[in-house]
Amino acid sequence: MLTKSSKSVRQCGPRFLRAARLTHDLSARCRGKASRRLPFAACLLAALAFIAVAGATSTFAQTVDRGWEWQNPRPQGNAISAIRFAADKRHGWAVGADGVILYTSDGGFQWESQHPRLVASLNGLFVQDPKRAAIVGARGTVVLTKNAGERWIEVSAPTKDHLYSITFASDNPMHGWAVGTYGCIIATADGGLTWTTQKSPTRVHLYSVSFANKNIGLATGDRGTVVRTIDGGHHWKEAVKLGALPFTGVTFITAKRAIAVGYGGRVIMSDDAGLTWEPVDVQMTNDLLAVFFSDEQHGWISGDNGVVLSTGNGGRLWLPASVRTSPRLVTVYFADENTGWTAGSDGLLLRTDDGGIGWQRLTDGGRDDLADIFFLDNSRGWAVGQHGKILETRSGGKLWTLRPSGTTVRLDAVTFSDEKHGWAIGEKGTILHTDNGGAVWQAQQTGIDHELLGAYFISEKLGWVVGARGHILKTEDGGNAWRLVPSGTKAWLEDVHFLDEKHGVAVGSGGTILRTEDGGETWKDIAHNLREWLYAVAFADKLRGFAVGEKGIILRTEDGGLTWKDMESSVKTNLFAISVASRDDILIAGDQGRVLASRDGGLTWETQPTITSSPLFGVAYRGGSNAWVAGRGGAILRRSEALSTVKISAPKLPPGLRSGPPKLKEENSQQLNLDDGDIPKAVPPVRKPAKP
Repeated sequence: MLTKSSKSVRQCGPRFLRAARLTHDLSARCRGKASRRLPFAACLLAALAFIAVAGATSTFAQTVDRGWEWQNPRPQGNAISAIRFAADKRHGWAVGADGVILYTSDGGFQWESQHPRLVASLNGLFVQDPKRAAIVGARGTVVLTKNAGERWIEVSAPTKDHLYSITFASDNPMHGWAVGTYGCIIATADGGLTWTTQKSPTRVHLYSVSFANKNIGLATGDRGTVVRTIDGGHHWKEAVKLGALPFTGVTFITAKRAIAVGYGGRVIMSDDAGLTWEPVDVQMTNDLLAVFFSDEQHGWISGDNGVVLSTGNGGRLWLPASVRTSPRLVTVYFADENTGWTAGSDGLLLRTDDGGIGWQRLTDGGRDDLADIFFLDNSRGWAVGQHGKILETRSGGKLWTLRPSGTTVRLDAVTFSDEKHGWAIGEKGTILHTDNGGAVWQAQQTGIDHELLGAYFISEKLGWVVGARGHILKTEDGGNAWRLVPSGTKAWLEDVHFLDEKHGVAVGSGGTILRTEDGGETWKDIAHNLREWLYAVAFADKLRGFAVGEKGIILRTEDGGLTWKDMESSVKTNLFAISVASRDDILIAGDQGRVLASRDGGLTWETQPTITSSPLFGVAYRGGSNAWVAGRGGAILRRSEALSTVKISAPKLPPGLRSGPPKLKEENSQQLNLDDGDIPKAVPPVRKPAKP
């Protein structure tokens, strides 16, 4: 019997929404409603939370790609923090969470990942020319390149504070500055090879820094703070402190004129190099996150909800443009009055060639959260998520095709009984069915309006679905007719697994574990003294089963679900999904990009470093390198090598997807636009042939 207990969880809803509530994944909340706005510090620190805790001991501890490859979005799906280009408008970099460094030599139409073996989140970027660039990030990270990123060199910084912004003086590029948490300001006089700390007049977090020349500079941060120097940073003074909201971006327009932007649509301008400031009304209250001017007249501001503002008269009048799907745009850069780039959440990169009126994607793939992923074999799989999204692959994920679902409700789970028959379930009692391998989906009637979260089919005819408020539905004809069976609980039921036609287990909120011995006609609650939310359940055979859930809980049964043992996992992050390739070969996915593996039936566990810290809500594992995970922002990652053997303390266990029919033939159709109806794709301009 279970002996562990903890405080019950009162939140309810699908796991990929609760993730932001049940954990410290503050970055998700930063994208939430303005009424629940967090301080900007929390938004930026959220991207660093995983590194600060799990990666603090060794910046270069992981392999180059940590054994994973992005399948969606592409080239990758981690948040971008900064994008900058050289004056030639062709060579540029974008940096972001989880050590992301992307490089382009054609204006952003094609990107390649560069690997300095960094795990730390990278926040600030300065590009001096097509060969030279500097990056700053978490825990005092400073890296430089002098050969277009073929080699990145980490240099020692005199701080372990998180650094958010970096700049160099236009009249002396050897002089540079970087700012970060708790008022940290560091400076270099040799192009970034060595750094010293400068005395700061504030302890608030500083998010942006800009210098008009080697002497006059400004930095902005929390609590409406603007600090100023006129001697290259030897002395800094607080110039402005306006309200509680942060100023997130600052730049010099000329040697005398400067502008700062921040939360709540705040814009202030100075005509005396930052000594005094006046507000500018931009007619909106959106959070503004970055500002850039290409010359004295032309400037742009990017912000939350896909907002981009532009000015052609030096900032006196700002005109709004809106990027479809309202992404969070945290950085903006223009090479001239027409050509510019912006970037932000879920790896999105955009380009404009008309001064910011219209924007096109430089990235591929959808960015809707994916709640579940299922593979029949090593080739054929499906993923489902927000806005009725159904993705299909017949090539092991090399190509993902968007399939019409006929609905816009959130889909929470997908399963197939064989290569033809499958079901996807979700909000408002939605059950979709396909009998042609997922090419066409049709709604099945349930008669209920509650959210459905877990499904399991023994055959193409016999299956069960579980969901909110204890709802359990059963079908004996493939879903043509569904009937409600009594569960005896009002708990949210997250997942269900049947061992045979009679014996099954369902798990859910408040530590609920239900078991049936009569094909789901009646259910008995067999959990005791358990309060953690359970998200997934699976069995390796008719006796050995596993359940995973909140706060790293992993349960194991050896008697078909009659009794369960808490394996006392040392992991404290939420675990959302489990999958089993064989009786002893198991994979778990969860919050903060966490992936755990066991090859001995759970006696020992190995942590699998991933290339994202976004929550992962689904996992499909078929052994070896045949492993996929899916989650926030449309993330789909596939294992690119066999699972590693980095052991973590404490024994624990889980499982999940059954094997399917023989390998199907490879998909030969081209990938469809997963951003269907979204931001248009950027196309490189066609160059006219030279005259003979």
